[in-house]
Amino acid sequence: MPSMAPPCGTRAEVEDKSTNLLFAAGRMIGFTLLAGLAMLILAGLVLLPAYARWRQAEYQRDCLTVACRESEALVAAQERLIAALPEEEVLTKRLALSQGEVYAANEAVSASPRYPRRPPPDVIQPIHYPRPAPPNDWLIRASVKVNNAGTRRGLLLLAAGCLLTAMFLFAPPDCRQDGQSE
Repeated sequence: MPSMAPPCGTRAEVEDKSTNLLFAAGRMIGFTLLAGLAMLILAGLVLLPAYARWRQAEYQRDCLTVACRESEALVAAQERLIAALPEEEVLTKRLALSQGEVYAANEAVSASPRYPRRPPPDVIQPIHYPRPAPPNDWLIRASVKVNNAGTRRGLLLLAAGCLLTAMFLFAPPDCRQDGQSE
């Protein structure tokens, strides 16, 4: 009497197509999530230090721009002083007096106690522009943490583990037999 069971060594092909599609979609989503996490970790390891260097260079450029503006204002004030010296006799006398106690023989110079002593005319008060704030967003703080060698090594191992897990857990079923696909 013939048996209804499949012969020994063969599989019963009673799989439903919707079940196959559902498992394939689950494998794809699982693989994408794990591989995406690994790629996100690797991207952070590569891009965060470069981002921090870029922001630091931008901050230094802004500080140098402010310093250049202050220097330009000081040069402009010095040029105004130089231009005013030949035309203003009092300014010239005050400058000569402040530089080396030089005054004419027929003049007497005395400081009045009623009036406060004015600064010498060649002293120019520099203009101080506000400095930009140093970069301190969460990406900069994360890049400082990522630059630590131990953290970097641990994150690389985590990313490699995620990629290997994604490859082995979510491989198609026909690839799991003896490492070869049919």
